[in-house]
Amino acid sequence: MDAGRMNLINKRAILKLIKERSEISRSAIAKVTGMTPPTVTRIVDELVQNDNLVEYVGVGDSSGGRPSVVVRLKNENNYIIGIDLGATYIRGCMVDLNASFISDVQIPTEIEKGFSSIIEKVIQLINRLISRKGTEAKIWGIGIGVAGLVNSDTGIIETSPDFGWTNINLRKELENKIALPFFYDNSTRLMALGELYFNNKTKISDFAVINVGYGIAAGIVIDGKVVKGHAGFAGEFGHISVDTCSDVICKCGMKGCLEALASGHRIASLAKNSITNKNASILRRFCENIQDNITAEIVANAAKEGDLVSIQIYDEIAEYLCRGMGTLVNLLSSEVIFIGGGVALNGDFFFDLVNSKKSKYLLTPNLKLQILPATFGEQATSIGAVSLVMEKVMNLEL
Repeated sequence: MDAGRMNLINKRAILKLIKERSEISRSAIAKVTGMTPPTVTRIVDELVQNDNLVEYVGVGDSSGGRPSVVVRLKNENNYIIGIDLGATYIRGCMVDLNASFISDVQIPTEIEKGFSSIIEKVIQLINRLISRKGTEAKIWGIGIGVAGLVNSDTGIIETSPDFGWTNINLRKELENKIALPFFYDNSTRLMALGELYFNNKTKISDFAVINVGYGIAAGIVIDGKVVKGHAGFAGEFGHISVDTCSDVICKCGMKGCLEALASGHRIASLAKNSITNKNASILRRFCENIQDNITAEIVANAAKEGDLVSIQIYDEIAEYLCRGMGTLVNLLSSEVIFIGGGVALNGDFFFDLVNSKKSKYLLTPNLKLQILPATFGEQATSIGAVSLVMEKVMNLEL
């Protein structure tokens, strides 16, 4: 191996160690990596002076010799933009290298206005975020989470049923307007990547993130790596069959899919069909007796207030979700399931329901499964998109 390649490998290892430890001395870096102190000093100096990714923060304790210099990631003026391109809202954030928020923006997608309008909205949102940075700040790149099948080899969004897109080159559309590197992937897979990179409370290497919103999908992590599958299409959890007797047709064309039976869209649809039920009085009040006003959130709020129809609807979708999660966990032996998306934002009401039903579908060794809210809530996809760029930064590819 030539010297340049070896230096890059060592540099990546040191940079990732600094991120992991938050703050670490050069002597500790040498001890952990097995590199010589002069090599560590030279590489850290490069990361500080040339790459501007690391900064000195003082000296550590001494056990008799010269006190060791302590370093950390340089967050000031080093920013990444993350975008959640959703069917209802486009959310964006600008964060530092520790995912601490500098600024965030949310605008309605207005999907009915078509592709060109959506692209223009994304560009406007990005420019609003860029305008809030200081003159000395650097934006390393822009990550975007998209609902749909993103080919990891070509970067083409092969299909996005939520948007009605086929074979879209999003990078080409955006790089013509903004001179920054763009990276994008399936939104739920990015939610899993965000948990892997920035969830400092739960250090686990085998888990899944289930996104329950307008549709349902999963991001799967095994041995600390996000599973992509062939060409990047892994994780279509919403299209496993959870009821072979169901007549409900999914948008994929099959019957009995989890997404067709337990998504936010399904919750609203069931409620709309039940609005005249005598036990739906609270639901009627919450939607002002207008069927088209009903959303999964309104149904959840009605259920929390004791609306019997709404309670029954959420009980049904929780049953289907647990059936699907049982299949996933029994197959992969995941330690934790994080649930994100709009439906998961209903708090304890939703998670109490799910936790009360999960054991029915789990093998005994998996009964310790934890089911937790996605760490970053509404910003889970945005932070995941940040992680996509962060991977490039940590690998010194930008």
